[in-house]
Amino acid sequence: MRKPLSPLQAFAADAGGATDRGVDLGAQLMSWLSVAQSADLLSASGAVPSDQALAQSSALLVEFADQRPSMVHDALPAPTAPLPRMAERFRVAAEAMEIAGCYELAFTTVAAVCRLTAHADAVTATLATLHLGRIARQMNDFPAAQDYYDRVVTRATRERDAPLAARGHIGRALLSDMRGNLPAAQASYRKAMELAVPGGGAYGMACLGLMTLAINRQQLGDALLYGWRLHDASAEDSELRFVALFELSVVALHAGFPEPAMRGFSHALDRVRVPRLQLLILGGAIRAAARLRRLDEVATIHRAIERTIREANQPHEAAQVLIYSAGALHEINDPRGARVALEAGRALAMRYGYHEFVFRADTMEDNWRRSAVSDAVGVAAASDAVPPRRQRALRVGIERLAALR
Repeated sequence: MRKPLSPLQAFAADAGGATDRGVDLGAQLMSWLSVAQSADLLSASGAVPSDQALAQSSALLVEFADQRPSMVHDALPAPTAPLPRMAERFRVAAEAMEIAGCYELAFTTVAAVCRLTAHADAVTATLATLHLGRIARQMNDFPAAQDYYDRVVTRATRERDAPLAARGHIGRALLSDMRGNLPAAQASYRKAMELAVPGGGAYGMACLGLMTLAINRQQLGDALLYGWRLHDASAEDSELRFVALFELSVVALHAGFPEPAMRGFSHALDRVRVPRLQLLILGGAIRAAARLRRLDEVATIHRAIERTIREANQPHEAAQVLIYSAGALHEINDPRGARVALEAGRALAMRYGYHEFVFRADTMEDNWRRSAVSDAVGVAAASDAVPPRRQRALRVGIERLAALR
């Protein structure tokens, strides 16, 4: 089991990592160190913190006072008791650390929240464990993440709390997906959808996961169904709404409609601020630009991908998008750039055990080798070909995408 570093050790690790990535986090790191130290101090005694101690931490977290974490209980209102409210504020701060790729500070902070919420209600404590699982997963510590997600499902099942159990099943699904076990991921997403509050956060994540799996299997009709269900269930101008738009654009690209796909990618990219999500959207945009033969745009997007990889600090998404970039660069007849991107993506996938991406990279390389013409597009692009009859069947759902503003 992963043990959290001390706040100072976590600060040093993340500061060194940011320097290695060439990312300047400025004064934010010092602010996050203070947050991690505060959480650690509150949880150190093993007792319920005093009102005075909570008030001191509350002053430190004032910028997060009006926000809630992304993972909440979908059937309950925001907490009003001091300790659960404080736990949420610490978790919002930890999410800011995650977005910046500072996972050691985030893990240290949320581990302290887990200790702190041992004195709180079951929902607050279980959500903290769930959050710790997500950070461990992003750190590629799959055994630790699996343990945390299993704890969430076990406790939520014992408490007969279906919405909370749905969150745990989402975590299991994401972990299975990263490991390349797509049948297990699908089963967990379906279980989460069965237990989730319709239209809630876990429901949306289940729709998104099932949509992504349908795209990978070229089941584009099912992908459109899940995508519009996710789009309509998410709040207007929310991050989840723009993620739905991004995935719908991927469907359009696979169905042979690169122009509306590019409009969707551009629309989502203008509104999403999380580097991890920006990276995924750029991975779609570079494929659409290549399909449209916009060579200068492909080069511009590829540079943005390289920059965003450093900012996001997410090897899973980086490996995936680098392989997409390789296909796009090969499609516009840049074999050298394609080879560099493919090798970088495959190296990441092999290093972290992303078996599905290793397979994709090997298949793409094999396709290039077999190709007898200089403009071969590789497996990633060739798999986008959809028979005309299916194109007509998909057109209505994609026309709705093209009409979005």
